[in-house]
Amino acid sequence: MRVTDRRYADLKRLQIWTGVLPVGLFVISHLVTNTRAIAGSAAFDRMSAAIDRIPALTGIEIVAIALPMLAHIGLGVALGTTAQAAGDARGYRRPALLFAQRATGFFLVVYVCFHVWGTRLSPDRLAGGVGLFDLMARRLAHPGMLAFHIAGVTGAAFHLGNGLVGLAGPWGLAAGERAERLAARVGLAAFVVLSAIGIVALLAFGHPAFRWLEPHRLVAR
Repeated sequence: MRVTDRRYADLKRLQIWTGVLPVGLFVISHLVTNTRAIAGSAAFDRMSAAIDRIPALTGIEIVAIALPMLAHIGLGVALGTTAQAAGDARGYRRPALLFAQRATGFFLVVYVCFHVWGTRLSPDRLAGGVGLFDLMARRLAHPGMLAFHIAGVTGAAFHLGNGLVGLAGPWGLAAGERAERLAARVGLAAFVVLSAIGIVALLAFGHPAFRWLEPHRLVAR
């Protein structure tokens, strides 16, 4: 794709902002709400049912999540074919971080499609016969599926945390070298915290030993 430098800069900023704001906020909220799994199936499914009752939920998901995510992905792929793409290293102190950002981005496209198909669009779920907790528990009891989901969670946490560096860099706020260093520290902290939260939730789905807040466990204490 051939674009002017100014057009590239504008589209790159849009790509970064769609990743950090609507998509990033959704990733954070999704990982945090999934920690409800440590309270067991009943508590998690009650929370899931409450979310499903939000008015105009499908419209909100399309406008606030799906469209920004598609824009982020589409712009990332399209801009990667431009002559200016070689300059994307600005804002990343190490080329390896830029490579990892792109690699996790491509992996997450596959992971998100698989995850949405296996949960939101699952035939068992659409038929109403299986709760979301039981669906995830059956899947994550398999070590291979658990490893795949852990890779997805940590990949999403890294992509978001590392993306904060781009937000502070020349394609984002252009806030200067000091702000970029601060963004790198915040991004690393976000990666560690979100990865830990996500992994704990996955383990709680797949293994009863990690459901620390189930009512019968609290009573036993």
